Amino acid sequence: MDQIILPQIVSIGIFNSDIAIKNKTTTSVRKTTMFEIDLPIENGGIVYVDSEQSPIIPNTVICVKPGHQRHTRLPYKCYYIHMILEEGALYDMLMKTPSFIPITNFPEYLYMFKSLCNHRDSETASNVVILQSLILQLVYMLNKDSQKLEYTMKLKNLEHDIVEEAIKYIKEHLSGDLSLDAVSKFASYSPIHFHNCFKAATGTTLHEYVENLRIKKSMVLLSTTSQTLAEIALQCGFSSQSYFSYVFKRRTNMTPREYAKKECTRYLYESTSRTKGVLIVPQGTLS
Repeated sequence: MDQIILPQIVSIGIFNSDIAIKNKTTTSVRKTTMFEIDLPIENGGIVYVDSEQSPIIPNTVICVKPGHQRHTRLPYKCYYIHMILEEGALYDMLMKTPSFIPITNFPEYLYMFKSLCNHRDSETASNVVILQSLILQLVYMLNKDSQKLEYTMKLKNLEHDIVEEAIKYIKEHLSGDLSLDAVSKFASYSPIHFHNCFKAATGTTLHEYVENLRIKKSMVLLSTTSQTLAEIALQCGFSSQSYFSYVFKRRTNMTPREYAKKECTRYLYESTSRTKGVLIVPQGTLS
């Protein structure tokens, strides 16, 4: 088991850019030499840590490690603790902590930082014990919330992969059964969970996505083949020619026949030879 080495506390307090930095909109870029943990207590500007950035909001804890570069677009008001750790279990935990940690228990963190501020000045043995126990609890909370974030990100990545596989399946089986039950079964998800994942990833429902692909495919077939409407409807996965026509008009404001005629007319205009800028159309073509 890794050794628990307690940190050297450098400073604890409240930072308010409106008081500390006047007439500036951004702090200078600086390289940190210790762990800097901030708890924003008001909405503000943006914090930049190396190549990452996050808006300043109370439900995100900021953990900057030694050697990172940071600067801030003001305003910025936060509780903070700066401490030195160079090895041990706490060091390893903090080094694995993301720079920006979403939290759902802001009141608990706020109480923690207020308690740290209340015990920062006294050097009595009992007070030092309380201060270090609060820091241990803070590191524990950060580690716990970091693990939650890591799990959530892994789940999102997994769900993204599942949605990508589902989209590939949809495109390869456009004429088949692509109902929510059928596609969620392919993805090995419950219909409700798959619906939520798919909408989060694509911004649309499965039904809307499939319908859009089917209409796009029907447009290609209407303008490039001589298939009947019934054949196109079947090939594009519509249950009937009448339903295909209904959906097509709802989405394009024209019937499939009107669209086919329009495409034919456009082709004739584009392909007809032009002489001195005058369009020559064969007689009887546009009826």
